Amino acid sequence: MRSQDAIEAQYYEAVDALVDKVQKDPYVLAAIVAGSFSYAQVWEKSDLDVELIGRDAIRPTQSFFSLVENGVNIHASITPRNAFKQTIESAQQGSFMHSYFSHSTLLFSRDASIEEWYDKNANRDSIGERDKQFQVLNVVASTLPSLLYAEKQFYVNKDCLTVFLSLLDAVQGLARIEVLLNNEIPAREVIQPALRYNPEFFDRVYTNLINCKKDETVIQDTLDAINNYLDERQFIFQPILDYLIEQRTPRTGSELNADLGHSPHGKSEEEPEFDEESLDLVCQWLAWKGIVRQVAMPLKLTVKSQVAVEEPAYYYDGTESQQTQALLKEDIHARIHSALENLTDTLEQDRYILAAILTNNLAEDNVWEKTAVHVTLILRDGTKFKKKEYQLIEDGIPFQVQLYTRSDYRKLLDRTLQGSRLYSILAESRILFSKDSLFSVEGEASFSVGDPSCLQVGERDKQSQLFNAAAGVTAILAKAEKWLHLKHDVDYTFLYLKYAVRELARIEVLRHGETPRRKVIYQALKHNPSFFNMLFMDLIDQPKDEAMLRDALEQVDGYLEDNLQLLFKPLLDFLEESGEERTITDLYAHFGKRELALELACEWLTQKGVIEQFSAPVRLTMDSQVSVEEPSYYYDANNPFL
Repeated sequence: MRSQDAIEAQYYEAVDALVDKVQKDPYVLAAIVAGSFSYAQVWEKSDLDVELIGRDAIRPTQSFFSLVENGVNIHASITPRNAFKQTIESAQQGSFMHSYFSHSTLLFSRDASIEEWYDKNANRDSIGERDKQFQVLNVVASTLPSLLYAEKQFYVNKDCLTVFLSLLDAVQGLARIEVLLNNEIPAREVIQPALRYNPEFFDRVYTNLINCKKDETVIQDTLDAINNYLDERQFIFQPILDYLIEQRTPRTGSELNADLGHSPHGKSEEEPEFDEESLDLVCQWLAWKGIVRQVAMPLKLTVKSQVAVEEPAYYYDGTESQQTQALLKEDIHARIHSALENLTDTLEQDRYILAAILTNNLAEDNVWEKTAVHVTLILRDGTKFKKKEYQLIEDGIPFQVQLYTRSDYRKLLDRTLQGSRLYSILAESRILFSKDSLFSVEGEASFSVGDPSCLQVGERDKQSQLFNAAAGVTAILAKAEKWLHLKHDVDYTFLYLKYAVRELARIEVLRHGETPRRKVIYQALKHNPSFFNMLFMDLIDQPKDEAMLRDALEQVDGYLEDNLQLLFKPLLDFLEESGEERTITDLYAHFGKRELALELACEWLTQKGVIEQFSAPVRLTMDSQVSVEEPSYYYDANNPFL
């Protein structure tokens, strides 16, 4: 084992070597390094993330490069100067892009304007109040689905395992909110600063939750704590409430999106401040809470539709309502199906709508008072419509509706990999009505919508799904190992272990030719109970320590090693058939449309000694006279050391 000082020295030498080369290229104006090298600690399995800014007229050979220097893998992108300026100036304070640049380091610049933009926009010292408000709203919106799913699994299914996993996702969103509220730009890891700012709350919903037995009492306490956290911070929703107060009349979701979705001061109108679907969910949640009132307003889905549906509209009078909750406590299953039937009847009358497809499970044991019904509508080709997604309402039940033209939906079906998450949704969908043979049982597409037999996965798609899931596990495993061995943070290591287990469960299910579902861990337990019980289930209710987590991570690594010939078969077969070194550019050219995570797979296989890594020269632009190095790989299946 090398010392940490030696590892860090290797990375600094790699950065210096890259900078020395790209500085000699007159078409490269600046370089920025981000990621753990810039703001945290690197370790032996870290890679480097580098942004290169080129002249406006550059002709890059590609937009993304895998490079290697001094044995260190570098993921680099090259952006023209004006495009970089637009990206960095339009990044909302507190957003992912702002966080990325604010935790980066400018390595060099030969253009004063780039330095000026960077110094001005990559500042992590403060966040403007408006940007902070909108970022917090965005984070709340992205957190609510995990919270609502956890509540449903608890109150409807009594599934404490699934609740626990969903709550950990929600807690990370809450940690991001806590960091933003304390005027700090969130980095990738937000749990640690949130624990510093609010130790009482995050010990309760994170540290204690991870290390105790997950019974109904504990889960209920955690759900109560999270809901109280949001209730006590109603000011988070103030931009929406202020807007509704100012308007004085009910405003539809479409109007809210139009007025709040883009910045009124200086930023590009193409850069939304708030995601439309997220805004719809926040307003719906406020209505469920009784904070705002919800009514229905007529809406035409297409430009020429003669039939109107209804979308929710909201108003705020400063008083909380209990009526909404009382209505929702009625026989929700019957109300949902009645609303679905009524909406279907209305939609079928619209001659521009060819088909309606239900994409979520509305069985009696799978719905509750906060269920939103998801419907996909297929429109005639050439039909004009203003938005691709709408929130509708029918008899008080919310509907999330997606719109596709017939040809666009056909393309979606044809390019959807068997075994993917989207494939699972499509195969289990139910056709509500159809005026087109494409959506019949004998449909023209690569599989029939709503045909459960399509959940079996073909060999080629299975290979691609296995490859990407395994590559994802290697990246997660590296981060988990870093947090265990370098940071000695067992709780955060367990958080990464959770992600790794989800992907391993997908792998196990795909290996058996099945499509992974949302509760994929239960599917994997049926196929391989001894491994998944030992790896994960037996750990869940115990206090965590380094020894048990070290053992768990070794099991993850062993699982990948034992199955690597299957998991990485497309890559290994290609390298073996080539019989020579192939660069990463060669690999992407060969696999192109299969969209495999080749860098991650190659880096892990190299660490394991399965393939050998060399380097080959590559030019960043068509006009560059200076080369940098990209990795190339060689595989000998008869290597006696494998």
